[in-house]
Amino acid sequence: MEPEGLAALAAQLEGDWEARRKALEKLGRLQGARGQARAVALAVSHLTDEDCLVRRAAVSAGVRLVAPLPDPDNEGRFLEASDGEREGAASLLQQVLPMLEDQDDGVRRVALGAVGELACSGDSDLLGMLRKHLGDFDDDVRAAAAAAVGRLALRGDTQSLDAVMPLLEDDDESVRKAAVRAVARIARPSDEAAIAKLTQVARGDEDDDVRRKAASARAGLLAAAAAGQS
Repeated sequence: MEPEGLAALAAQLEGDWEARRKALEKLGRLQGARGQARAVALAVSHLTDEDCLVRRAAVSAGVRLVAPLPDPDNEGRFLEASDGEREGAASLLQQVLPMLEDQDDGVRRVALGAVGELACSGDSDLLGMLRKHLGDFDDDVRAAAAAAVGRLALRGDTQSLDAVMPLLEDDDESVRKAAVRAVARIARPSDEAAIAKLTQVARGDEDDDVRRKAASARAGLLAAAAAGQS
């Protein structure tokens, strides 16, 4: 059964760019639309919209409609997806990947976030695509790339860790924060070089929040090492 309000949103998607953007934002939050084929198709149909703000909204709506739901009882984990949800996420992922090269900074940023939510951890090909964007000229894109790499790379992935580590010295604090979180996720507790670098950031970064996050990440790795985790 089609969710109430979907037909009206479909009609609004025929309007000007602002109407399309607003309709897509509502679509992603429409009750009963999650996993609904027509709702997903409406979002996907605007991934190539001529307006960059509409493309951003289309990606965000698509992710809301198909991405795994977080487990409210287990932070950092997700509820088991149905076969249909997994297929929907995989299909959307393939259509979002070309948007990593979009000319608009904001579209690239949103697409990187989508890949981080839709892809399976440890996919070496995807990680290679994401690592390319760690050197993007836009601060927000670099931060999004670091977050996506941190989310998908397996612990101990030295190639991804080596790619992220230089961002701990980025000139933008949001990028440094994202890099700290990524290093904390990827580095093994026994990685002395990563711990030493986090120690340096925790003591010397000019931003209070970056220092706090680096100190917390360092403490987490040391605690895991003390507990015998490798």
